[in-house]
Amino acid sequence: MTYDILKPNASDALKFIEKYHKSKADKTLLLLIGDCMIDYRGRARSFLDWGERVIMIKQDGAVLVHQPIMREPVNWQPTGSKTDFSVKDEQLILRSRHKSPPEKMKITFRSLQLVTATSLRDKAKLIIAGMETDVVNEIINNPDVIEGGLRISKREKHVKSGMIDLFGYDQNHVPVVIEVKRSIANISAVHQLRMYVNDVKKDVDEANVRGILCAPRVPDMVKKLLSDYGLEWQEVERRVVLPDDYQKTLKEFALQQ
Repeated sequence: MTYDILKPNASDALKFIEKYHKSKADKTLLLLIGDCMIDYRGRARSFLDWGERVIMIKQDGAVLVHQPIMREPVNWQPTGSKTDFSVKDEQLILRSRHKSPPEKMKITFRSLQLVTATSLRDKAKLIIAGMETDVVNEIINNPDVIEGGLRISKREKHVKSGMIDLFGYDQNHVPVVIEVKRSIANISAVHQLRMYVNDVKKDVDEANVRGILCAPRVPDMVKKLLSDYGLEWQEVERRVVLPDDYQKTLKEFALQQ
């Protein structure tokens, strides 16, 4: 059930919160929209003067303060915070406290547009598809997508300049360094691959070490730079199955970036 009250005064807002939220705060999401002032003290100190904002108190105790713009909250309290309400000088006061680390936030409302109490159920797990690991796993499971006879011997190989995504050997036993990108390959990826190849050359007896840049799409400009450095490329595309069975290719994901 969802309950709300429009443009309440401080006393009516407090009565509403005590009735629909306070007794079951761990099962109720509380939303307040109003003109407020915020004083925070904790790991830092901040003060936010009067302004109209959205305050959300989640069922795990987290408190989020949003201004009319920007994605991130301007103030917040972490999960496990305890929140109390009171009225002073005809203003609703919200106090949120967190023990470790010690933090406290005081929000004073001089007017309220809306107070809503509701209970949400959500046990779904976020599944992210289209990441670089999708391409890496595809190559490990089927190295032939790069070339026949390729053997992957190590994932995330540490070298001086960083971490190689995949390291292996071709059918002629020549070491192969593979750098994987989930979207369109760029110039910085070329320089990154070049450094990895140079690092491997210092660690192996063979003078010849191949470097292959893998991505859903490699622009002509990037291909030319790779050729100039004696490096290679391979456009690798795989189908990603999302939980709703709607399939997208990595190229489609790249176009959304």
